[in-house]
Amino acid sequence: MATKLTITISEDLSRRAKARAALEGTSLSAVVRRQLEEFAAGLDLMEEAEDIRAVLEIEARIARGEERVYDWEEVDAELDALPDKN
Repeated sequence: MATKLTITISEDLSRRAKARAALEGTSLSAVVRRQLEEFAAGLDLMEEAEDIRAVLEIEARIARGEERVYDWEEVDAELDALPDKN
């Protein structure tokens, strides 16, 4: 489903965007949509980079002994020890 978006931009930006659309033989909407898609893709890359940075930070803390690592048996035993709330 498409969503209609209304924005306010300067006359200069509007003129340049319309000129680009004309040069490409496409609509102003198509030019703006493509640029928004590229912008959103960049946000996805930034989010992935932040995730990678967080993982590397945690791995470094583990390597320095600042972060405890649990094996499955420890986690399972702790879960079994919890009181049943059913």
